[in-house]
Amino acid sequence: MTFGFPEASGHVIAARDISPVSVPGHAFRILADGSGTGGAYSLTEAESPKGAMVPCHVHDEAVECFYVLDGTYRLTVSDASYEIGPGGFLLVPRGAPHQFEVLDGQARALVLFAPAGFEEVFRRMPEIFGTSGEPGPLWAQVNQQAGTRLLDGSGPGPAALVRPGGESTAGQEATLADSTATHTDLRILLRDGDNINTSWTPEPDTTAVYVLSGRYRFDLPDSQVTVGEGEYLSLTSPSHAPAVALAHGSRALVLSLGH
Repeated sequence: MTFGFPEASGHVIAARDISPVSVPGHAFRILADGSGTGGAYSLTEAESPKGAMVPCHVHDEAVECFYVLDGTYRLTVSDASYEIGPGGFLLVPRGAPHQFEVLDGQARALVLFAPAGFEEVFRRMPEIFGTSGEPGPLWAQVNQQAGTRLLDGSGPGPAALVRPGGESTAGQEATLADSTATHTDLRILLRDGDNINTSWTPEPDTTAVYVLSGRYRFDLPDSQVTVGEGEYLSLTSPSHAPAVALAHGSRALVLSLGH
């Protein structure tokens, strides 16, 4: 599956500057949607308090990935439960029944869908949840339009891909999910534990970087861009963009679209 991109590149978006889409128990900040990624993926920062939950459902047309930033989640996928804390990653395959609840803290996670589309459900949540009798028929209809089925309970299905969080290792780059796992051209990588002045050059098919901690400077063809914690850098015209860590323990999530 191949996606096209707009011409602009080097755009930085900070999650803190995005007005959240809020409903009782959840807030969503959409960092990237299908219009900016050629339909390849969407990326949203989700925040929920202890005790918040999402009932069981299935995405038939997309994988859903969670990278935990804060707090602890219990994610149940195809009748198997996992407790995921900061630095942990979980991929829900297409067709897998899943649900989650927050076990501890004011939890935050990056939520990625590949391909994009479900971000439109996030956007419509305030309208739907503010309507009498909802969540109900309209909620089910909007989810169905996004290839999602609401379930009465969990059940068997494809197994999750889980990578628990661990200690940082300076300069390590790990693949969290390759194209076989996402069933698209998208690969999700973790650039972990860079120390100050460590330099690296992302692969030429890198299309975006989300900085998890610290700061990086990217040397783009026509400018230098500094990206800090909680900021998303769009490289929508993929090319080599050498980067230098500007703080100890800098860490980034790297999104690549290979062919």
